[in-house]
Amino acid sequence: MKRIVVLLLAAVMLLSAAAVMAQEKEPVTIRFYNYALSETAKADWWKNTVEAFEEANPWVTVETVTVDYNSMIQTFTNDLGSGMSVDLIYGEVSWIPALVDGEFIQQPKDVIDPEFYEGYYDYVLDQMNYADGVYAVPHYYTNSIVFINKDLVEAAGMSADEFPTTLDELKTWIETLDTFYKDSGKVSTIFGLTTAEVPATGANINAIYNAFGGQLLTDDGELADLKAEPNATAMAEMLDFYKYLIGNGYTQENLKLKDYRAAFGAGNVIAYVDSSWGYAQIGEVDANAANFTVTAPLPVVMGTNGKGNSLVESHCFLIGDGLSDGQKEAVDLFIRYCTSTETLEGYLNNIGLAFVAHKGMEDCRISPILEGAAKGVSHVQKQTQIGPMVSVQKQLATMVLDYTINGASMEDAVDSYITEAEYFINQ
Repeated sequence: MKRIVVLLLAAVMLLSAAAVMAQEKEPVTIRFYNYALSETAKADWWKNTVEAFEEANPWVTVETVTVDYNSMIQTFTNDLGSGMSVDLIYGEVSWIPALVDGEFIQQPKDVIDPEFYEGYYDYVLDQMNYADGVYAVPHYYTNSIVFINKDLVEAAGMSADEFPTTLDELKTWIETLDTFYKDSGKVSTIFGLTTAEVPATGANINAIYNAFGGQLLTDDGELADLKAEPNATAMAEMLDFYKYLIGNGYTQENLKLKDYRAAFGAGNVIAYVDSSWGYAQIGEVDANAANFTVTAPLPVVMGTNGKGNSLVESHCFLIGDGLSDGQKEAVDLFIRYCTSTETLEGYLNNIGLAFVAHKGMEDCRISPILEGAAKGVSHVQKQTQIGPMVSVQKQLATMVLDYTINGASMEDAVDSYITEAEYFINQ
């Protein structure tokens, strides 16, 4: 009994000491800009995560600022211009160049605990590299994956588990399904690729170009020679694939990814290419979508030179420049809190499906929906980040539509793209 009393007293003393230490810490506030707090599927998770972190770290206040995705860059840019503090941003890899050039963010290695920072997978961090180093902390990542409605595939007497591994097989798969569903009124899209002229489409097309064996930018950040091999063949085969899909009605022209997500959730799309977290919007349409949704990687043989490679996409943390030592400690703790199995596993399984970016989460359970696509997670390649990346990629959609819809020859469509892309790069 005496030993138990001693242990209890020791525990009380430890708790009291921890409470005193927490009280002694200088209170800090970090202003956290996060567009996901404005999205129905993700808002509750982020709100609960911030509250739980603050409860565990009572000396830290996380002041959240949110607007919709398309308005976020303008919002924090205006706030920075007016002298307001932007301490932490939840954003996209494509935002890095402009924020680095404006000296608004700093390298995570100067803030994050070194031992923890070393746990990130190199092939994910590589995509965050710009100028003189890595400028973002990945939360999770995805390559380009194929979402498949297994019920629609099986109703046609086929198996979603046997998704094609070559481009020729994929075309046969598409044509077989089209024959079965033609004039049924049930299916609007057999195999969807986005072509709307928006930034997300450009990134998606760039990934498909990589799958065909092309490289859009050189390691030095210049436009690659798109008329030299293997780029020329990759570009021709990619454009012809888009023309094959759109010309035969297998995919729809000018649809955004969000349009495909909604149509897939409604059961009108058999398959389409997206980021893994596109499932969040699929699930909003049909809460039971997990019952018919499976995934697959892009075919590993795409035309003459393509190996089905795609680009790493990641939602990431961007750390504001000029933080105090206390703010740096708070940001470090918050990012590590958000990047733990205990905090993130439920999100990765039920909300924003994705693959883990940190070795410390190797035991994190991944959604069964992603099991099929997991075979392709290593089929990624690095792409140099440049300031006008959004414009350079967005212009890819214009090129595709010029060739497939607007009657331009392949040569004219590519030449026009080269002119526009070089204009943005050389500004």
